[in-house]
Amino acid sequence: MDTYLFAGDSLTEGVYGESYVERIARALYRGWAGLEGEVVNAGRGGDTIAALLDRIEEPLRRYQPRWVIFAIGLNDVWFPWLGEHSIGWRLSNAYRRLRGRTCTTDLDRFAAAYRSLVDTARTVADARVLACTLPPIGEQLAAPVNRRLARLNGVIKHVAADRRIPVADVWQAFVEELAARPRSAHYMPGEWLFAWLDRRRLRSPGVTPDSVAERRHLWLTLDGIHLNSRGADLWAKTVLAALAQARGTAVADAPSLARRLDLPCFRQGPLTVCHSPGWEARAQEVSVPLAEDYERLAELTAARPTVHLAVLHAVHWKQSGCPSPYPAPAPCREGTEGAVLLPDAYPQDFLRAMHLPEALAAWPSRPPSLMELTSLAQATALADLLGIQALARLFLQELQVAPADPELGRLFAAYLTYAVLRSRRDATAASLASGWEAWTQVLFRAGHPEGQVRHQAQVLYEQHGDDLAADLSSSAGQDRRKTLRVLETRRV
Repeated sequence: MDTYLFAGDSLTEGVYGESYVERIARALYRGWAGLEGEVVNAGRGGDTIAALLDRIEEPLRRYQPRWVIFAIGLNDVWFPWLGEHSIGWRLSNAYRRLRGRTCTTDLDRFAAAYRSLVDTARTVADARVLACTLPPIGEQLAAPVNRRLARLNGVIKHVAADRRIPVADVWQAFVEELAARPRSAHYMPGEWLFAWLDRRRLRSPGVTPDSVAERRHLWLTLDGIHLNSRGADLWAKTVLAALAQARGTAVADAPSLARRLDLPCFRQGPLTVCHSPGWEARAQEVSVPLAEDYERLAELTAARPTVHLAVLHAVHWKQSGCPSPYPAPAPCREGTEGAVLLPDAYPQDFLRAMHLPEALAAWPSRPPSLMELTSLAQATALADLLGIQALARLFLQELQVAPADPELGRLFAAYLTYAVLRSRRDATAASLASGWEAWTQVLFRAGHPEGQVRHQAQVLYEQHGDDLAADLSSSAGQDRRKTLRVLETRRV
């Protein structure tokens, strides 16, 4: 497993304010965009580039990271600027110099030190390096101190280009976010005494970086420097995107549905998965098999539509514009994007309406992993298979089949669902397929329209196997017409 070492100052250390490194660690733990690994936080409050260069070899030798992410240089601008405006900081800087913790204000020397950092990481640990540009100081972009910082960021980019390393452009991400705000706060970091009082205040019950930021009307920071939750989220997202691009596993922008509802997202194979807050665990659980089902459908139909998975609670479901009532799993399409919507949970009345209690009783062989669950959890496991039908409808739309005849589209989606379920190889998946068939018989005997469609689809699959899917995906019009004639004979 890869190790990612983060090296920098207090923003990286994350003990004062929100931590962007912790957010990246959680994303890597769940395999975001195919990136996996362990995180080592080597940030230290107050570090300048000279201080980091003096101590970087020890963590490099100790952890031998695959990636080193540098976010350093802010204090080389901030401390001298504070010293120009405050006698307290001037004395503090003098004390720091006596201890050898100097600021590198000359840009050529800063560039040389940054090159040494990169070369040391490569030499000592044979690591790949990612450079972070630095965010604005305060949230007034036109402040004189930010002109200095912009020049320093130019040096970082120049060194990165010279050493051929990727860049996470945190400066640009913050500038774009702040520029979109109607008004920026005028609060700027001040005397060291106020900084000390801030740290003590954050230890008080009920005081958080976000509450301090709100009081000061700051958007991304709590004091113009250290991050609140928005700033930490944005920084983490910027670094993750840069890592994914460097690894060739970049995630596309969040689907429009997720952007509109402000939902968190992660990557699962071919799917971008978003979810209502608090439902990440369920989203992880349902996305793994559905990503495998996507690949099987791609094999059957020779199509690869852009599909997202959304696990939503009732409020977000209503805001999504989904045409189906909550909680019936459904496909939705916005432009070239398709989305499969699954509920955060199935209420009892929905499960009864779908005859799932009877289906559980008729299920011939439940796998041991499901036998240990409650009947409600077992019913949910079966109901989640409705997501395959919703996914199949998006594939049919990609093939431009379903819009021409909705009834045939429903039948063919059910047929594709059988094809996918029959192709599942592990024992639990195979048993779920038998559960689906038991559920089909219960619905059919009850006269439920869904049961009739599934029954016809099951007969089609038993007669033709995977051939109908192959014919429909064929570019030959004759093959398509033959398939549609077969479907027409089984129209419900």
